[in-house]
Amino acid sequence: MPVLLLSASLQPLNVISRRRLVVLLTKERVAFLDDEARRLVAEELEQRRLGEGVIVVRLLRNIVVPRRMLRPNRRNLLLRDDHTCQYCGVRGTPAELTIDHVVPVSRGGAPSTWENQVVACKRCNGRKANHLPSEVSLKLRRAPRPVVQEYAHLLLLRYPEVRRAYEELVRSVLPAPPAASEPLGLALGAPSGPG
Repeated sequence: MPVLLLSASLQPLNVISRRRLVVLLTKERVAFLDDEARRLVAEELEQRRLGEGVIVVRLLRNIVVPRRMLRPNRRNLLLRDDHTCQYCGVRGTPAELTIDHVVPVSRGGAPSTWENQVVACKRCNGRKANHLPSEVSLKLRRAPRPVVQEYAHLLLLRYPEVRRAYEELVRSVLPAPPAASEPLGLALGAPSGPG
């Protein structure tokens, strides 16, 4: 069961373990966003087990979070390239995909940079082997670039169930849009007629 940790201003900070949640609760550093969630977790802690579902908690005070530089590791590359081979466009599972160096390391390519690594299916990676893409008639679908998105965005990509819980939270605090059949003036509180 993932635990989404939010800042005091409700920005996603991290996904933490259940053990860390218990420590933060004991030290009174986090709070639940609603009483129902607090009651549910208290019952589960009494039984010494936490159930299914996402728990969302927020820090009680603001902290300074340093900007995180994301590493071009396999997990982040798969997210950046949307689990899609950058040569032929085939989508696959992580087990079906590999990481390819556009310029092979043996030919002077950087071993671990965003710009020199792409996701490739095993077929295309085998075809390319120790060559440049142009030497074997392969073309990149898009140029590899560093991930410039905020860490929170990548965090929500990694954990789809956490993203759904966070989106539900955001929807619950935003005002509802006006109904489609309701005249715009009524929805905005404008006078409905002469008066």
